[in-house]
Amino acid sequence: MHPLLRYEWAVLRGEAALALPGWQDWLMLAVMVALALALLIGSDAAITLRDSRVAVAVGALAGWASVRAAQRRLDHLVRESVIASAALDPVGRRHYRAAVLTSIALLLVAIAAFAGGASILVMVAGMTAGALAAALAPLRILRPFGAARSSHSDARPLTVADAISDVQLRANHPRWRIIVPLVAALASVALTMALPISWNPALRHAIPAATTALTMLALSRVDADIVMFLARMGHGAWHSAGLHLRVAGLYAVILLPLMLLVAPSAFWPCAAAIIVVALFTLLRVWSFRAYSRRYADMILLFGAAGGAVLGASFPPLLIPYLAIAGIALLRRAARATWSMA
Repeated sequence: MHPLLRYEWAVLRGEAALALPGWQDWLMLAVMVALALALLIGSDAAITLRDSRVAVAVGALAGWASVRAAQRRLDHLVRESVIASAALDPVGRRHYRAAVLTSIALLLVAIAAFAGGASILVMVAGMTAGALAAALAPLRILRPFGAARSSHSDARPLTVADAISDVQLRANHPRWRIIVPLVAALASVALTMALPISWNPALRHAIPAATTALTMLALSRVDADIVMFLARMGHGAWHSAGLHLRVAGLYAVILLPLMLLVAPSAFWPCAAAIIVVALFTLLRVWSFRAYSRRYADMILLFGAAGGAVLGASFPPLLIPYLAIAGIALLRRAARATWSMA
């Protein structure tokens, strides 16, 4: 095995040991995964995944994201690790990308098999196309809104996260605070209206909801360091969450009336997506104030899995579950105000 892969395997085992220290944690994770697969088999999502267009889109997105994530990780290892020489080795880089793509392909095959099995080849083909597109077309983004351009010698590839951070900075500027949500809402409405009427109704509802959710996530991206900085500067738990949701809230206020006027059938899916993302952002901000970054992500993962299982089995209990979890997290997050720890 190449030293680069051995190093990453050791890092993965160390992270797993920190996140899941005991056998009870592994058992809980296995139970959550089994319940998630059981929910997938009998849900509308499984039916949607059997559509070849959805399968190829999911595969292409997974292939693109995996190649971009592998490239960012390799760049990080070159800059800030003790195995920079191994990360610069062309053979090791090829082995690393192959290992990442193989893992993603196996995951997609498992998901497609549980969803129905008919879309396995289509999903893998889409993943291959997305991976090739990401490898052959490295992402280079010019700074928007007329920002000064750097010289060619200073230019560097920018990631999607860099672009989202730049959009967030511009969107919070008073000059663009209304324009960015307005343009995003008009683009979402235009995409919804452009969908062919002959498509599956579930697909025609899922695409606007997914677009709305992704836009909300982009406009309310949460950074643990910023959350802790706001807490140390005296911002309360509610105020800190409101700052993260300010631009996304303007997007929602503009989008929903437009959807109600021009595409009423997509109103409720988009509204549900907005509520889910807003609630997720709220809980994520509070969890970053209350716990360390790794532990906060684990709490959100298990909490979301438990909420999904509870909502699928007995929906009336979902609201008390969220209320109890949110109140407990809020009380702990409120204590982090002015904390220098």
